[in-house]
Amino acid sequence: MRLIRRILAILALGPIALWLLCIAFVMLLGVGFDCTIHEGFSNPCVVLGRDLGDTAYTMGVFAAWGPLIFGPLSLGAGFLWAIAVAIDRHRSRPRR
Repeated sequence: MRLIRRILAILALGPIALWLLCIAFVMLLGVGFDCTIHEGFSNPCVVLGRDLGDTAYTMGVFAAWGPLIFGPLSLGAGFLWAIAVAIDRHRSRPRR
């Protein structure tokens, strides 16, 4: 039961963590390196001699549309995780 709870926790929290990392990366490139990032097309974004335009574009799209794509997965896994925790606590409750 512990393994199931851990897998459900990863499925519930993992996409949210990835989404937040993408937002942080896009904000860093946009503010810190003065790159233009939007959903229309990729723009050149040179950081330390490397063009990260395509990567910035992909992360920007995920930062913008991530909740619509992975929201149902995270919500469903979170719901199942809560049920698994409730069942586990009910089983470990002392009997009278």
